[in-house]
Amino acid sequence: MNSLLLLLLAVPPLALPPAVPPPAVPTSFVDVAADVGLDFRHQDGRSGRRYFIETVASGGGFFDFDADGDLDIYLLNGAATPGSKLTRTPRNALFENRDGRFVEVGARAGVADDGYGMGMCVGDADGDGRLDLFVTNVGPDRLYRGLGGSPFEEGRFEEVSARAGVDGGEQWSVGCAFGDVDGDGDLDLYVSRYVAFSYEDHPRCVDRARKLDYYCHPTRFPGRPDALFINGGDGVFRDLAAERGISRETSEKGLGVALADLDVDGDLDLYVANDGTPNRLYLNDGHGRFEDVSLLSGASLGEAGEPLAGMGVALGDLDGDGLSDLVVTNFSLEPNSLYKNLGEGLFDDRTRESGLHAASYRRLGWGVELFDADNDGDLDLAVANGHVMDNIERFVPGVSYAQPDQLFLGDGAGRFREAKASGISSQDAVSRGLASGDFNGDGRIDLLVTHTGGRPALLENRTASSHHWISLELVGPALNRHAIGARVELQAGERTQVREVRSGGSVLSQSDLRPHFGLGTFLGEVEVRIRWPDGSRQTARTRKLDRAWKIVYPSP
Repeated sequence: MNSLLLLLLAVPPLALPPAVPPPAVPTSFVDVAADVGLDFRHQDGRSGRRYFIETVASGGGFFDFDADGDLDIYLLNGAATPGSKLTRTPRNALFENRDGRFVEVGARAGVADDGYGMGMCVGDADGDGRLDLFVTNVGPDRLYRGLGGSPFEEGRFEEVSARAGVDGGEQWSVGCAFGDVDGDGDLDLYVSRYVAFSYEDHPRCVDRARKLDYYCHPTRFPGRPDALFINGGDGVFRDLAAERGISRETSEKGLGVALADLDVDGDLDLYVANDGTPNRLYLNDGHGRFEDVSLLSGASLGEAGEPLAGMGVALGDLDGDGLSDLVVTNFSLEPNSLYKNLGEGLFDDRTRESGLHAASYRRLGWGVELFDADNDGDLDLAVANGHVMDNIERFVPGVSYAQPDQLFLGDGAGRFREAKASGISSQDAVSRGLASGDFNGDGRIDLLVTHTGGRPALLENRTASSHHWISLELVGPALNRHAIGARVELQAGERTQVREVRSGGSVLSQSDLRPHFGLGTFLGEVEVRIRWPDGSRQTARTRKLDRAWKIVYPSP
């Protein structure tokens, strides 16, 4: 081999410049709550005695309570605790959407509950075609049965929780979700329970070296088993959790809840985020009986095999394989978790590979939503953050009580990058609930964030984009006209996206029930393939984009 050839082999090949992706559309969100009449301030009723219930409260969400086609907003409030100096009774508030502005109608509608509010979810519990509202509380929960119109031109509700058998007594309920778990056509209800709480036996936690009181850790309180209420079809529910395979362990402290078809076998499975104990994954046998596959699934523990402090749950197909992946928010100094769905009830922890590990490590995550912020066809991730200890700075340097919320833009392959200039993280707050929905009908998904002891943020999506979109209004079968549990596959060219119609989710919150799809620059015909909650299938096609498309369950 001659010297010239040896020289050429010794020289490393020229590195080609990396391919330059097309410029991303900057995402932009602006808080318009004050501008559109969302006049509400949360009260947690604190008296300085640091009652543990103050650390969780409270959530809210979007739903069309008056069936006029736009999204209204419900916000939950706390209540006075012993020693509180509150002079007015805090109440939950319902804001009716009137052409993009909001008017508070909670008292007239019958849903201005004055309990210590936690979270909410919606579903048609009695199968009359109207959405009902379930509110979780510290103390008796509330089921508000939708009655329809009134002289005020907004919907009215009747409180029926005791009659329906779902008030829960003096339990501390947090998460909830409606879904037909047993395939009989009507909606059942899952409710997560947190810890045993009473004012009389409440511990006092003191750091004697610093001479500081602080909010006690959840380990100071015994947990409580969750409830699975099976709908009897006559307006009465029975808690059959034990009979249906749900854990009765009193060590568990349930927060976020999700009902979804995680193994794509046609029935609703169940995922529960637990605070400090293993998260639970229950697979449905198709008849409403569940097998606990938590520890075998790979979606129960952290990457080192340890239980984490699970808070909120979001589900979505992050990599286009047709399976719903899981994102779970956790405590500060624990990263939020991303579990890739491998199929058949198996998951793999991809937190580090996803880009979420370092970005979430010092935050304490609560509400969480997967949605398409820029309508490019990839799911993005929003997280509401805020610590539970109001003096955490005295104990852990670099961790604060008020924290910025976060938006992560997805790449369609299960990886994320943080969009710090989106406007979502523009100020620090003590955030709890997070819900998504297009409140002004412009085809861009907006966000609602609730704040402990503060005013909510209504983050209007002002992303300047020419990307196309379509949302679906599904009218389902009798007893489930809002099609909760339906699975939709949308085909746009070579790309397929999947959504499910879900009640509850995130934590403490309810997002819009209508599936929304970003289409990017696609302008051709789209095909949707619907698997309705009863298992029947329907295919529809359209070339009319950038609109809400109503699809009705086919008559027998």
